[in-house]
Amino acid sequence: MISDQRGFTLIEVLVTVTILGIMAAIAIPRFDNATALANTAKIQSDLQTIDSAIVMYQMETGSNPTTLANLSNYLTDATNLKPPTGKCFMQNSSSSNVPADSYTITTTDPIRAQCGAGNTSDKFGRASN
Repeated sequence: MISDQRGFTLIEVLVTVTILGIMAAIAIPRFDNATALANTAKIQSDLQTIDSAIVMYQMETGSNPTTLANLSNYLTDATNLKPPTGKCFMQNSSSSNVPADSYTITTTDPIRAQCGAGNTSDKFGRASN
């Protein structure tokens, strides 16, 4: 009785696993980089939107807002607006963790939104070379 079994040799399996390992080693850092870019873009967008809401609040009321709750007429769900978790790009470093878990309003002039201690929208992003 002749058995006609077909399958992969050990060498074929090892070569396939090695190629998949190399592809994963290339793809995972790129995915991490894409996540950091997305987090950075969300923070910048949120801060610019809050800055616009601050200007509208000042024009309508003649005073400065003290909290994000004051901007509830200008922002959707202002009290639950939070920065993403994970890594983001800051101008002064290549990649770091998001510097805060909530947005705040500075009390300096000009009044602006910030994420963390003094990190306004222009402090996020990749450093220009």
